[in-house]
Parts: sequence; C-alpha cells; structure tokens
Amino acid sequence: MRLALQPEKAAVVDIGSNSVRLVIYEVTGAAALPYFNEKVLAGLGRGLPETGKLSPEGVVDAMAAIRRYRAILTGLGVTQVTAVATAAVRDAEDGPDFARMAATELGARLRILSGAEEGRLSALGVRMGFDQPDGIVSDLGGSSLEFQRITPAGQDGQGETHRLGPFSMSHMEGAKPAERRKAIRKVLKSSELLNAKTRRLYAVGGSWRALASVHMDIKAYPLAILHGYRLNGQAVRTVVRTILATQRDKELASHISGIVGRRFDTIVHAALVLDEVFDAGGFKEVLVSANGLREGVLFDQGEKMLFETMREPYGDALIDGTIAFLRLEKSQLDFGEALYDFIRPVLPRTHSRQRLFRAACLMADCGGRFHPDHRADMAYYLILRSPIRGISHDERVLLAHATGARYTHKFQRPKAFTRLGLDSDDQLARIMGAAMRLGAVYSGRSAPLLKQARLKPSKSKLVLEVQPGCADMVSGTVKKRFEQLATFLDLDAQISTAD
Repeated sequence: MRLALQPEKAAVVDIGSNSVRLVIYEVTGAAALPYFNEKVLAGLGRGLPETGKLSPEGVVDAMAAIRRYRAILTGLGVTQVTAVATAAVRDAEDGPDFARMAATELGARLRILSGAEEGRLSALGVRMGFDQPDGIVSDLGGSSLEFQRITPAGQDGQGETHRLGPFSMSHMEGAKPAERRKAIRKVLKSSELLNAKTRRLYAVGGSWRALASVHMDIKAYPLAILHGYRLNGQAVRTVVRTILATQRDKELASHISGIVGRRFDTIVHAALVLDEVFDAGGFKEVLVSANGLREGVLFDQGEKMLFETMREPYGDALIDGTIAFLRLEKSQLDFGEALYDFIRPVLPRTHSRQRLFRAACLMADCGGRFHPDHRADMAYYLILRSPIRGISHDERVLLAHATGARYTHKFQRPKAFTRLGLDSDDQLARIMGAAMRLGAVYSGRSAPLLKQARLKPSKSKLVLEVQPGCADMVSGTVKKRFEQLATFLDLDAQISTAD
C-alpha cells in the first residue's frame, strides 16, 4: 500500500541566456507541481558573440528579478533553493563576476553548469515527466542547444552542447533561410548523437514549446496542454513552413506573434533548427516536454533516494502527481487501492496500462464534493486539464473519460474533445467508469467494506461475490449499478455469496 506523501516546497532559480526564472514546486515523491512560476526575459546572452560579455541591460534586469525572487522566497518561507546558470554566464568573460553578485543578491549558492551537466539535467527532467522515455532530449536555450540520449533505464553516455541558440547565431540575422540552414547544418555535422537514428526527439525549452503552440493553433487542437504534445514529420514541416511564411505575410506574422509573444523575435531561428535537427537525426516524431532543466535540477539532489524508495524503478509521476494534485488523504488512498483490486478482473491485463487503471481509481473520488448535477462534467475537466505528468494525451483523455463515466453511465464527452484519444478506448473508459461507480456505491467509498466483495467474470456472466453476512450491502442501487457494468461487458449479471 502506498503511504500518503506530504508535499514539500522547493525552489529553482534558472539563470539562462534569455530568461531568468523562479519556479517554486510542491514536491510529492516523483511529482513536482508548480506552486509559483515567474520569468523575466532579461536577455543576458544578447550581444555575447560580439562583445564576449553579458548584456549590461540584461544584467540590470536579471539582478532586479533576483532581488524580487529572494523577497518572494523569504515571504513564503521557502528554504530549499537551488540556483543554476547556463550558457551565457558560462561563456561570458564577466560570467564569474556576475555569478558571485547574483549569489549574494539571492542569498544562495549559484552553480554554473557545464554544457554536459545542462544536457544531463534536462534529460533527468524529461525522465521524470514521461513513462519509459526513449530517444534524444534536445534543449534549445538562448545560446546553446544540448543533446542527451535517454532510455527507460536513464541517461546513456555523454551529452553534447552546440552553439546553436539564437544569440550564438545572431550573426545570421537577416540572412536568407537557405544560408541559415547551411550554417546550422555545419554545426550539427559534429553531432554523434544524431547519428544514433532514434525514433523520438524530446523537445525542451520555450522556443520548442512556442513552435508547438503554433501547430496547436493551425490544427485548432482543443486541449491546450503542451506537455506530451506530439508532432510527426508532416506536422514539423507544416509549422516550419508557417513560421517562414511570416517573413512575407504581415497578417500572419501578427497572428503568430500573438501566440508566441516575445519569442517571435527568435521563432524563425527555432523553426529552422528544429527542421534541420529532425532531418539530421532521422526522427519520426517530436514529443514536447514541459519538464526540463529545472525539474532535473530539482530531482538531481534526491535522485538516488527517490528512486530507491518509490514502488516503480524510477518513481511514477502519474501516481504521485495524482496524489499531490488531488491532495488525497490516507482513507482515499486506501479506497483507491481497494478499488483497483476490485475492478482489475474486468479490465485488460496489459501490463503497461495497470498504472493508468490504478491512477483512475485514485481519481475516483475527485468529484465527491461537486454539485451532483455537475459532478461528471467537472470531474472530467478536472482530470483532462490537470497538471499531472507521466501520461500521453491519449492516456489523459482515457483517464478523464473514465472519471466522468464513474459518476454517470450516460456520460458523453463534450463534442470539442471527441476527436482526441483512441476510438478503442471509448468502451474501455465506460467499463472503467461503471466498475468504479459500482465499487464506490457498494462500499460508500470504504476500503474495508469494498474488500468484502469481488468481481468474477467468465465467458458468459459476471458475478458479484460478497462475503457471508454482507447480503444487506447489495441494495437496489448496487444491483442497478452492477447490471449496468454487466451490460457494458455484454455479460449476464449474477450476485452470489462466497462459500
């Protein structure tokens, strides 16, 4: 049985080439939910290739942001603070002086990361946001582009860093796309990791996320969650073509600028880099990751302890994220585990999906305090748009659908979202919902009571078996819910008492 995990606040200050950001997390096991998230686009790396020094204006803006962040951290009583600086501070002549000044203003130690460390930590962040990740992590910052091979077992080998950030390539501003592509290819030729020809590219960084936002707009994608958003080769070509068209279409440029904000100034460069990386690596798809360097920094300090104490080999952001987001108490955790044991006999035995079924059972009480007339819809949207990581968009849709169906067997997904998810999961979601509803109604959401009943399916019938002396637990409502589940399974319903 998984014990309740108490969230702890921890903060990361990330001083990048383009932005200075503070994120305060509530950390629960393998899950880190943002509590406070703020960035200032200081542009420390602007002009660095020409001057060899940090932008003076950027230094002023960065220091103001750091002083503000210290006040916020002090006000909230957050004492676990980790600060890191990346390529601009690493490469600038005045980087060490800036780092000392920033550490003093922040009141915390500041670590200047090497390119290899940056890639490793970004990959660790990705690892904590996806189930069994396998591919190349690519983190595009203001000055550099990092690559790191990642497998389900962890990072594989040394990472790479390349001077392909927009500030490092500022000398190409105004050049034609063909010339810029040529310059990008020249840098990428030195990459050994791109020769691995893995299937998947995990895209980390605000520039990559901005490109994904543009594609969401093009496709009128209804679920505005970037983490786990998938782009195949055609999608990459579409978004790159759209971005390049902004150079000659003012109306389109205005529209795209409204989507990506201040990143519009570097969006053409980001699009060209993505296109060249995708082709050079022979990738089949891009998965956007909202997790990256900051989450890697956060988990790096407790990585060994975390992974040794979690049930799964590398922790489970889905299970722990569900516990954290819904703030589950011990009785709810106990009921969720008992419910999982109760409904498991009527669900597919696919090993990879068991974590989804367990998570759904932990979510089964999330609408309990909503108005009865709106529980199904509100529970559906709560899960669909939750900040929980460790699931694909298709899996998110399945969990939300099952949660809605847990409150009514007549639940229908809103029309705007029917295009999402796998068609084959629709019936599975209904079965999951009906089974969870039966378990909740039978037991009153009490784990000890639910353990006195079990479901026994066969080829022709579904049996609800209760312990001797528990016949009174099978009320008219319980019978009705049981028959609804049997109907979804196309089985005859039978209630019996255990011998």
